[in-house]
Amino acid sequence: MNNSRAPLLSVATMMFITVLSATPISRAQNNSVSIVQLIATPEKYDRKVVQVRGFLRLEFEGNTIYLHEDDYRHGIGKNGLWIVRNEKIDEKADKLNMHYVVLEGTFEASNEGHLGLNSGAITNITFAVVSPTAKP
Repeated sequence: MNNSRAPLLSVATMMFITVLSATPISRAQNNSVSIVQLIATPEKYDRKVVQVRGFLRLEFEGNTIYLHEDDYRHGIGKNGLWIVRNEKIDEKADKLNMHYVVLEGTFEASNEGHLGLNSGAITNITFAVVSPTAKP
């Protein structure tokens, strides 16, 4: 290989790797919102497809994605969103339960889940994975 092309090839390879690492987790490129945004301004996101990250607990009458694991541990249901289970959740339930996850689905502000304990719901889930962990 011509030595004058080696630096150019290295730069091109690094750019390609950077583009791949910046690819969104799912198709919802501009739909990533925090649970805080959904709780604070539910009318802005009502009936829209959103992508959220949070701590997921799947249990009888308690399917909730929480802002933080501590919210689950201390029973702060209003810091969470009800999860309407479907095949995307059920097929991976053992892997997703009790982990930080990324979910994509439709936000419903008026659906507060079992006994009205949550601050909205995620329905029609189309994407569900365990959230990648950042390394220090």
